[in-house]
Amino acid sequence: MGLAWIEDGQVSRVEHHYIRPPGMRFAPFNIGFHGIGPKQVEGADEFPELLERLRPVLQGALILAHNASFDISVIRRTCEHYEVQPPEFDYMCTVQMARSVWPELSSHKLNVVCGHLGVDFDHHDASADAYACGQVALAAAALNGVTHLRDLPSRIGMTLGRLDHTGYVRPQGAYIPRSYAQVESVRVAPLVGRQSLLGGCTIVFTGSLETMTRDEAKAQAEGLGAKVASSVSRKTDLVVAGPGAGSKLKTASELGIQVMTEDEWLEMVAG
Repeated sequence: MGLAWIEDGQVSRVEHHYIRPPGMRFAPFNIGFHGIGPKQVEGADEFPELLERLRPVLQGALILAHNASFDISVIRRTCEHYEVQPPEFDYMCTVQMARSVWPELSSHKLNVVCGHLGVDFDHHDASADAYACGQVALAAAALNGVTHLRDLPSRIGMTLGRLDHTGYVRPQGAYIPRSYAQVESVRVAPLVGRQSLLGGCTIVFTGSLETMTRDEAKAQAEGLGAKVASSVSRKTDLVVAGPGAGSKLKTASELGIQVMTEDEWLEMVAG
């Protein structure tokens, strides 16, 4: 987990915390994606201990994340797994923010947006990603003439999401023109060398896809060496879930299968 604090209009400090998974279980797919394995987390706290240390600073805060729906779902589901109460906070997605503020960019991946802004960082390092996410939000706020980040959503056609203490999530809202979604669909068609990561994996797409058709998603996955299945089972390695995902998402959660949002999938296959 990477954290960055925004204070007095700047990123004032960053932190990085490894988290030890229950039973030290690791999936090769996950290690291949983020490079974190047993050696890195040996001796680290499990999630409940880290959460209790961080709860005072998370409670009531505004949380920023790139592809926030994925991050918030991880927090909520991990709290459910450990039967602990989640913190209560508002959240805002910097992907949606970037799409609203810089619609001319060909991609809104974190490294692309930061390249546009001249922000240097070590992509896919948790604390560095958190720092970069904060810089994106500060740049968007400055461009829209707002001092406090909580005032930004109303300027750019967004609403804040919220996670409450019961685990209920109110999704964040954002207006994305249909013409932009069509451009994004074209953009993600090229595949950039993720065969070694997804080769041999079984993937299920469920729910509505917003930037591509189901056939395009299947073609992407199969082009990377993956098998696309229509149902979730213990043989499934990854579920990509969009709005309206139902029983397949529930089954994935029960079986402990990796779940990604559509944005997270696009981030991964684009490298």
